[in-house]
Amino acid sequence: MNNYRVSAIDIGSSSIRMTIYEISNDNFTIIEELRQSVKLGKDCFYIGKISRNTINACVEILNNYKKKSNEYKVSSYRTVATTAVREAANVDIFLDNIRTLTNTEIEILSPFKETEYINFALTDILKESKIDYLNENRCVVEIGAGNVEITLTEGKCIVFSRSLPLGILKLKQIFRKQFKNNEDFNNFLSVMIEHELQNLKRDIPKLNINKIFGIGHEIIEISKQYIDDNKKIVKTTKKFLDNLCNKSKNYTEEEIVHKLKVPYNFADNFYSASLILKKIVDFFGCKDIYIPNVSLRDGIIRNFLAKDDENDFFKSLELQLKITSQIIGKSLNYDENHAQKVTELALKLFDQTKEIHHLGRIERCYLIVASMLHDIGSTLSYRAHHKHSQYIISAQNFFSLNNIQKKIIANVARYHRKSTPKRYHKYFMTLTHKNKIIVMKLASLLRIADSLDNTHLQIIDDIKITKKENTIIINAYVVDQFYSEIYSFNHKKKMFQDFFGVNIKIVITRKHEN
Repeated sequence: MNNYRVSAIDIGSSSIRMTIYEISNDNFTIIEELRQSVKLGKDCFYIGKISRNTINACVEILNNYKKKSNEYKVSSYRTVATTAVREAANVDIFLDNIRTLTNTEIEILSPFKETEYINFALTDILKESKIDYLNENRCVVEIGAGNVEITLTEGKCIVFSRSLPLGILKLKQIFRKQFKNNEDFNNFLSVMIEHELQNLKRDIPKLNINKIFGIGHEIIEISKQYIDDNKKIVKTTKKFLDNLCNKSKNYTEEEIVHKLKVPYNFADNFYSASLILKKIVDFFGCKDIYIPNVSLRDGIIRNFLAKDDENDFFKSLELQLKITSQIIGKSLNYDENHAQKVTELALKLFDQTKEIHHLGRIERCYLIVASMLHDIGSTLSYRAHHKHSQYIISAQNFFSLNNIQKKIIANVARYHRKSTPKRYHKYFMTLTHKNKIIVMKLASLLRIADSLDNTHLQIIDDIKITKKENTIIINAYVVDQFYSEIYSFNHKKKMFQDFFGVNIKIVITRKHEN
């Protein structure tokens, strides 16, 4: 592969950062990093919108970044924005001004998308550093100006993520609006952290967290207090963090700069970031803390490169979606054994009928989620539970899936039983023609898979598909009586037959007959 250059721009709450990367053989090298301070957070968190002066400053910075990128002959750009832009009342005006005056399209990242990118970057660094990440649970704490993101992972996959309103700049602006004595801010911060962690305790999965990773610009400055090195990842201890908090608590900003050698632009938030990290470490009871030198921009580029390896990308995506679906299902007390069996059967049907449905890897991912959660509406009421499933799926957050993809999945689950799509079904009719076809194809497969575990007893051990002329034959290997499944199959196969124009029948083989 020829070398080429790309740039990633992160419009944050207190600065706009750009990193220019050179890509070679699916690896990247940082050529240059730039940072310019902006008052996006100070505007948004204090007055609720971005001021005209700040918009103009952003336009100037982005135009300068484009000039710098052109000097490096960058072939593609990616520009994202986070909390301050996302929460601004005049976000549409801001985006239009940037698009018109700099010819730059900005993607506003949700907290979940931001978490996904950070996890991409962290996973790769752990792999390079030969730190065990596949067999341990970890907590990633990203401390930003607008929010603090708490992410729990198992191996490569995210199992829980929560955005806490503990961004340092945001809390300072809230405090300044409410109180006059700025000297009390640290006490205010401590109370807010305790309050948010108490709320977190109710929802967080019960996992034994082995390692905590602190991410953020101020957090990297904390790592430099422990070891003066440019390592990709620094390991420190809870004891060191406790001592650093106690020492810096009463330091002025000038003392933090001169005594701790912290740059001026990070000194104002240094103690606050240390305190947030310390309290979260205490909350999880971890002794070892890891501070990796990663950024959101690194995650964006690593995600971009991962998509070049299509097979690896979809394997990771399928695993992530299965785990996310399991977590959602367990939180609502779903029938896990039934969900797993239906998913297994649906995927076998999908894989063995490709010449009929002509769907690809991303549609297979949709089927995984729809199959795992097709009955999730039963937790509200069994009656019309397919409609409840549609609602519940629509209300969830799935890493790596956008709202349109989520709507496709919700519709697939909705049509796993009862009526087929109708023109008066508003949620279905909002889809494009292409996506309606995807829903009907996947729903017809899901209906059959669901019928083959109609008793929820997992009687089927395996299935194999054969085709003779215009008939699809499902050879089902069963371990018990199969009457209920046959009845359900004969009822639910109609959608498949009508859509694909083929007959479908089932042949039973009892397992002991083999």
